[in-house]
Amino acid sequence: MVEGEIICDVQNLPAPEPMQKIMDAVAKLGEGEYVRMLHRMEPYPLYSVLDDMEFDHLLYLDGEAPYEIMIYGRNDQLAKERVNGQYG
Repeated sequence: MVEGEIICDVQNLPAPEPMQKIMDAVAKLGEGEYVRMLHRMEPYPLYSVLDDMEFDHLLYLDGEAPYEIMIYGRNDQLAKERVNGQYG
């Protein structure tokens, strides 16, 4: 387990459950934490929602799932450093 990482595997969930699960996860993020979302496809609609909520994301294509998206608060420098250190 990577420090500050919260894994949210939505690969086998039907729509709209992945969006609901991610919204629940990001709402609970603390300082220095980020969500590592595992998905079977790239969740394009999610990106604008995250942007409106002031979250940034990093797409990672070389992991356990076809698409891994790291989501963290835009102003959370510690989470950003952890994401970039692990996946950047």
